[in-house]
Amino acid sequence: MKKIKHLLSVVPFAMALAASSAQALVINFNPAAGIDPRALAGFQAAANRWQAVLHDDVQVNLNIAFSALAPGVLGSTGSTRGTISYDGFRNALTADAWGADDQIATSNLSQSSCLNVYLNGTGVNPNGAAGTAGSAIPFVDSNCNANNRTIRLTYANARAVGLAPAVDNVSDGSVSFSSLFTWDFDPTNGVDANAFDFIGVATHEIGHALGFVSGVDTLDANRNGNFSDAAFTFIAPADLFRCSPQSRAAGADIDWAADRRTKFFSLDNCATTTSANFSTGRTFGDGQQASHWKDNQNLGILDPTAGRGEVLNITALDLRLYDVIGWNTVPEPTSIALVLFGLAGLASTRRKK
Repeated sequence: MKKIKHLLSVVPFAMALAASSAQALVINFNPAAGIDPRALAGFQAAANRWQAVLHDDVQVNLNIAFSALAPGVLGSTGSTRGTISYDGFRNALTADAWGADDQIATSNLSQSSCLNVYLNGTGVNPNGAAGTAGSAIPFVDSNCNANNRTIRLTYANARAVGLAPAVDNVSDGSVSFSSLFTWDFDPTNGVDANAFDFIGVATHEIGHALGFVSGVDTLDANRNGNFSDAAFTFIAPADLFRCSPQSRAAGADIDWAADRRTKFFSLDNCATTTSANFSTGRTFGDGQQASHWKDNQNLGILDPTAGRGEVLNITALDLRLYDVIGWNTVPEPTSIALVLFGLAGLASTRRKK
């Protein structure tokens, strides 16, 4: 039996409001035995950056390691994820909203229990002559199947909006770094020309566990016509703010297609757009995972690549996205220009030009 390829572990969870004993965000590490002390200190420095700007009373538990990875891979993250109804997530996000961006974002979410999803590559496509299995031409999926009614989010993101216990012993994910590269563990005086910014890359990888992910990567890896639209129950919180002029014109709530068209980050379904674009997929998109900002535009922490000698930065745009998917940012994104450092690359070794 064919199975959809997906990269991250999944555990189901239900709505569970829980009192917290934490003081704002706490990132708790479980380091692999014998981890390089410099790497451990670098992970903690990256955690400190997130703890300084995300003000949710939750604890996030991460396994961390520093060992040889695949060629070309700086770091990788596997996040514990779960599924909840779209209604349940929207209601939790609305209850958690407290800033201007939150109010705009939640007021523009579909109030239906089922999302209208602009997608392609499934076993069903009603687009006339193009309606063959696996067609690249997008269509509006509005049949209210499982994929229209569910949200798949990281456990850490669920904690932030009250859908999982604020504090427990559940692992929120695992972050591994490659020991095969030359790393600079102290970016405060710049990054060596032949090295990568360890703290910046760690900040990036932790950012995935906190919720900057996209289910489009699953569609992109399986855009072959072998699966019905109902099989793609991988819409992530950030995908609710992924749109295009084409998806809006078609009457869809989100643009979830795996192709090379531009996909915007927008709080009102592309009635207005920010200057920020998302990456569109390794296979059928622009060559980078959709769980990132567009490459080479210096947008923020989830840029998909990092260069040697490059100091990496958390930006106001990053915090804006984390804010609307359920984290409480300090200060509100509309009142900051640039916060701390932190960005990172995932799977590239390109040199900074």
